[in-house]
Amino acid sequence: MRPDSPLPVRKWVTLPNLITLMRLALVLPIAILIVQDVYPVLTVVLLVGFGASDWVDGYLARRLAQTSLVGAVLDPIADRVGVGIVVGALVIAGHLHLGIILAISAVDVVLLFTYLLAHSSYVHVATVSWLGKARTAMLMAGLGVTSLALLPTFAALTCVGATLCVIGTVLHVVAGAGYLRDIALFLRLKGRCLNEQVHQG
Repeated sequence: MRPDSPLPVRKWVTLPNLITLMRLALVLPIAILIVQDVYPVLTVVLLVGFGASDWVDGYLARRLAQTSLVGAVLDPIADRVGVGIVVGALVIAGHLHLGIILAISAVDVVLLFTYLLAHSSYVHVATVSWLGKARTAMLMAGLGVTSLALLPTFAALTCVGATLCVIGTVLHVVAGAGYLRDIALFLRLKGRCLNEQVHQG
């Protein structure tokens, strides 16, 4: 994940951003393998790469001082799109409950429309909360364990993976509510500042 400090505007073609794009590129092959229930070992390997890249790109962005506004926007998009599609594939394949993808999708859609209504102005000042980070970590862990359970040897881990995904989904809903509250507060303060400027003018 990207650091919480203000990010400088830099050229977007950086190693961390390329890794983020590679993470997005892994999503469709993983989903196809899960739905078709073929090559479970390859599926697990790709999912491990998908989850690990979420940590690697953020680490490299900090280590190499290659943070960028493009990366700050692209990274959470890759997380949300990737997790949503992989969870959806696991639901279709019967490994996770339908309610998980419905809850995740509902929160993401509401946040998207809220950002659009806010004219995207909040995106530039938003930071990832500790709860949001915990949510992502829990969902990634849940997907990893669930994918491992695709292997016959580890089939007993199915319930563990599903439980982690449920916990991650609950955290997702709570974190989403927190983001909505922060956006509402931001818009309220912004409106108050505009009113003061009008009165002063």
